[in-house]
Amino acid sequence: MSEETFRLPDEHLETAKQIATAHVRRRGCRVCYGRGWMGLAQDNTIVLCHKCVDEEAALQAWKEHVAAVPELRVHYPEFFTEADGGGEA
Repeated sequence: MSEETFRLPDEHLETAKQIATAHVRRRGCRVCYGRGWMGLAQDNTIVLCHKCVDEEAALQAWKEHVAAVPELRVHYPEFFTEADGGGEA
């Protein structure tokens, strides 16, 4: 296969970790130890903790970050299809 796999650059990985930590609802989590994320996926993205992170707020913050970085917008088109296409009548 000649299709290149997307891998999140490390500088954006650090931003994702900061976003997760900022949206932790309770400290002392036994799943993620209060970090807000449990590990990394193959594409160098974090796996949010399902126990203690406000996932909706974290996702919204990540969408705002992606919207500000044109290189990332290409890899996350699903974030912007609602705003672009609107609804059908």
